[in-house]
Amino acid sequence: MSVLNLRSLAIAGALSAVLVPTSFAAGAYHSTTSEIGATYHPDHINQATRAQVASDLDKAQKNPRWSSTYSRGAPWPAAGSGEPKTRAQVNAELQAAMKHPAWNSVSRGAPWPPVLTTGK
Repeated sequence: MSVLNLRSLAIAGALSAVLVPTSFAAGAYHSTTSEIGATYHPDHINQATRAQVASDLDKAQKNPRWSSTYSRGAPWPAAGSGEPKTRAQVNAELQAAMKHPAWNSVSRGAPWPPVLTTGK
């Protein structure tokens, strides 16, 4: 390969790296493999300002567990919602759910009937 070909190849590679638009998960557009080329997801746009994000990060880094756990991607603990259930209570709830007529389809991945999910 000649020097001219190598130089042309290097210039083409550099230009394509600079000019090709990139798609980030935080953006509203995500590339697809279909003819459309991209899909628009307005709910993926981060509405927080840079100052808010910096403030949230600073607050998180002040947590004593930041350096050992959270900075490595561990989930934040969920807030407690009262007294924890006993094993017997959980088993009683499971047995009651298994007696429901919709259990066979729900246990295979179907959603609960709307009447049951609204609490009525």
